[in-house]
Amino acid sequence: MMSKPVFFSIVIPTYNRGDLILATLESVLAQSYREFEVIIVDNCSTDDTDRVLQPYIDKGLIRYIKHDKNYERAKSRNTGMQNAKGDFLTLLDSDDFMYRDCLQDASQYILRNPEIMVFQNMYELVNEQRERVYLYSFPSLENQYKALCGGNFMACIGGFLHKEVYTKIQFDANRELTGSEDYEFWFRVFAKYKVGRINKVNSGVLQHEGRSVNFDTFDLMVKHKEYIVAMIRRHSAVKEKFEKYIPRFEASFLIYAAIKANQARLFSKSIQLLHKALRADFTVLFSKRFIRVYQIALFKLKK
Repeated sequence: MMSKPVFFSIVIPTYNRGDLILATLESVLAQSYREFEVIIVDNCSTDDTDRVLQPYIDKGLIRYIKHDKNYERAKSRNTGMQNAKGDFLTLLDSDDFMYRDCLQDASQYILRNPEIMVFQNMYELVNEQRERVYLYSFPSLENQYKALCGGNFMACIGGFLHKEVYTKIQFDANRELTGSEDYEFWFRVFAKYKVGRINKVNSGVLQHEGRSVNFDTFDLMVKHKEYIVAMIRRHSAVKEKFEKYIPRFEASFLIYAAIKANQARLFSKSIQLLHKALRADFTVLFSKRFIRVYQIALFKLKK
């Protein structure tokens, strides 16, 4: 049981988000719970990020660390972790939001569950007006290993890590893993710690246009899958917990890639990825998710 208020570190990695980061930051500064620090790690932005943040730096509202070059997100998160002082740490991308009682609810959860060192709150997809576009589904944590192999529901929003966790386990900064570095990270965390959840939506993911998606992106996603599988098999603690669920992980990862292919209107690529998912784990053929993604790709392809 903690004898003092829980102190949080909020780590926000950013790169060229000068037009978005202030809304993210203001959502943090508006928290009903006030025991926290904000660490923004700038991955050598070339826009006006440093200028728009300067008033917050001058007032001592944030700690601002700027890398000398773009190392990608994993290193930025590691830099934030290495400089954090919090009893617990949470990660927040520089285009997403924390809702007003996010930290208040987290502090109460910690006091009620002192044995839990890793937990999450729920999150939703929102538009620029903060209106809900989509409510994500979250699997049961009764079998947290099987749950994680079914998809990266942890992402990099709404997750809280005890100091013991974030000082011992860092993100893999291999640039070839960029885009899946958070998923790989959670495998190593889940292998060691029991994971809890606050069953309340306390975070928002902003829907906005990003970089265009192409065929190379999906080939890279397949490489990410293979990279994570190799990590599971060589890391003894992770292997013990996850090896029997590898087929489920491979198929789920490929279905996710197929969803992204559909969104990019690359329907032939989507079908290719779904066929690979079947070869990894034939049982996904009977899942609603697989059937829906396949139907969309096939219908659009025939139009």
